[in-house]
Amino acid sequence: MQRWGVPDAQALALVGYPGKLPKSGKRPRFRFSTRQQRLTAYLPELDAALDAAGKPPDWLRRRTRGAPFAGKSPLEHMIAGGPDAAAAVLRTLHRIALRTALTQT
Repeated sequence: MQRWGVPDAQALALVGYPGKLPKSGKRPRFRFSTRQQRLTAYLPELDAALDAAGKPPDWLRRRTRGAPFAGKSPLEHMIAGGPDAAAAVLRTLHRIALRTALTQT
């Protein structure tokens, strides 16, 4: 999350943490649920897909008009939709990487 420039509060929302940041500002320690584990399994894949697509990490925070984001940033889409939305973002990045590879030949 730090590499992507995602603030702690958004990172906690992304993994579905039910609480808020403590007043100390330190990240809370907690055990991941199965759903949270499923979602975080996408994160390294998303990172690799960003590189393959030639997109900078801040691409995740930019608002996008096209499907499947409908005016949200990919990060907001993942926060709202959980693992299924993370899969959609990953598919989008794979499409971009494929399109880029095909135009370079």
